[in-house]
Amino acid sequence: MNEQPHIAMFHHAGGNAAALNVLEKRFSNFHVSKFEMPGRGRRRQEALLTDINQVMKDFCPQLPRHCPIIFMGHSLGAYIAYVMAKKYRFYDARQKSMLVVIGNEPIHCRKYYDFTESSEISKDSLLNFANHLGQLPDWLQQEPVLLEQFLQVLSADLQIANSISKEDSAALDDIPVLAVYGKEDPLFHSPPERWKECTLQPFRLEGISGGHFISETQAHEISELTMYFIQENKLFNI
Repeated sequence: MNEQPHIAMFHHAGGNAAALNVLEKRFSNFHVSKFEMPGRGRRRQEALLTDINQVMKDFCPQLPRHCPIIFMGHSLGAYIAYVMAKKYRFYDARQKSMLVVIGNEPIHCRKYYDFTESSEISKDSLLNFANHLGQLPDWLQQEPVLLEQFLQVLSADLQIANSISKEDSAALDDIPVLAVYGKEDPLFHSPPERWKECTLQPFRLEGISGGHFISETQAHEISELTMYFIQENKLFNI
């Protein structure tokens, strides 16, 4: 019996679905859905969301039904993938699923971002945050209109992270978790080991070379680690 899982991918704060292209290419043998939040990319004409419940209302109807799913998220997308995995178990508890979280602190240890309101101080803080992670190319900083749009998107996305409740971040228990982080990622002062507290099922933490954003090399490593995790724990018949 073929249990080829569907992969649901979720992008980082301030980004869009195109940021996942490098990862999608490494899973060409799977059916992949790249979820995109409103207010950017193909959905740039739609209003931004600022609450995780709004995101769930938008995304949950788009999930495929009655098939195994790998929830895979990068940075803020790791948190969205986590909450989506929890919701999916509520809708279809019989289906197998697993979670791959990339480049973020454990959801129950997350930081609160207090610089998301509209003010010059907040804009400076958002700029510093984005620059710290290596998100702002020089050309964007020279384009005031585009920079302002980016900061609005980033602010809204960080508000989504702030809105995640204790219930949303409670342990998944029955969903295996693979956590991956970049060893040179400035977000981390130490490996995010507390992801292991989020499940009672198989768990693995892997550090890979590189920074916060997913490079070609990192995408290759993430795909290899994902397949190894699936095979090692016999999660799906693929």
